[in-house]
Amino acid sequence: MNIIEVLWDRLFGKPVVLTVMETSVRISQGRKAPEYELPKNWQGYKYLNHAEEMANWLQAILKEEKIRIRRFRIVLDSGQVYLQTVKLPFMTAQEQKNWVRWEGSRYVPFDPGNYQAVLLRLRDSGFLRTDPEEKAVDTAELSARWQETEETGLQDFLLVAVPLEMIEVLQQFAGFLKAKLEAVTVMGPKQELLPVNLLPSASGKEVILKRGYQIAAVSCLLISLFLAVQGVIRWQRAKSEWQEAGRQLVPFRSVKAAYEDSRKTDFRIRQYQRTLQHINLKEPVWTMALQTIGMVIPEGCWLEEMRQKQPHSGTLEIKGCALDLDRISEFLERLKREEVFSVIRLVESGTRQIKTKDGEDNVKTVISFLILSDLAPTQAEEERP
Repeated sequence: MNIIEVLWDRLFGKPVVLTVMETSVRISQGRKAPEYELPKNWQGYKYLNHAEEMANWLQAILKEEKIRIRRFRIVLDSGQVYLQTVKLPFMTAQEQKNWVRWEGSRYVPFDPGNYQAVLLRLRDSGFLRTDPEEKAVDTAELSARWQETEETGLQDFLLVAVPLEMIEVLQQFAGFLKAKLEAVTVMGPKQELLPVNLLPSASGKEVILKRGYQIAAVSCLLISLFLAVQGVIRWQRAKSEWQEAGRQLVPFRSVKAAYEDSRKTDFRIRQYQRTLQHINLKEPVWTMALQTIGMVIPEGCWLEEMRQKQPHSGTLEIKGCALDLDRISEFLERLKREEVFSVIRLVESGTRQIKTKDGEDNVKTVISFLILSDLAPTQAEEERP
């Protein structure tokens, strides 16, 4: 389970350590360990009467120091707890708990049942760890062993006790601070940190739930990291395959471009065809009309201009000249007899002088005319494709 705790600290950060002394408090997290003086009315361990106010005061300091507190530990100096050295025979951890339960009230100046106490084994080089073998012993046998002190080698033990009322106040303080209180420990007579936790022991069910929650949280995070790495690997692989496919398709890009250009050309040709067909359907066919005019025009009559009167109309303006009116009349009669035209009418006529060959004396008077001719509808559509 130590591995789970180490991973938990790595992922969510180590807990903040609040060392509460008589006149000051030290806030430790990592390398940071700023120390602040307590307000005057809280000094002398009177902060226990102002748990909520002290929590608000600490929150402002933590915000200023940019320290985020989720879980923390409290270290009390020796002035806030009861410390007593006692000589006892060698005992296992379970035997130490039984001794505190049955014999601790003889040494602790608190009412029985109203304190939390822990027994530590001492030696000159420091504190020893408890024996890993925790076996239940008979209390009668344990009392007998305590009474045989003359024949048994005695060892120094340190008894650490604190009133339950103080523990309750510290738990309320954690609630006001909106953080989880993980441990309450103590500084020894030489200002060393004692390896104790004065918080009441959690039940087996609570321990199992806590471990299960930690294991589940760490497992979910590791699975998430694994899936993220797998996703990045697959994305890189897909990207490489896509780039390789692009390199393989480079020779075919020219063919693709030529094909797209041919499709664009075909589209333009179809657009031009539709446009020409649209124009062809609107415009009349003048082939037969022009051939007929060329065949029926009499001698001594000539044309100067022919044009469509209006766009998309079947009316043709014929301008020309004749030597006399008889030739104009003959031209009109011939045009009227042709089936190409439906209506033939003389709109304008008049005389004008023209020069013949060179010289000013060679001037001749001719008759100009303007004829409007309408194509017959059947004739206009006869040769339409």
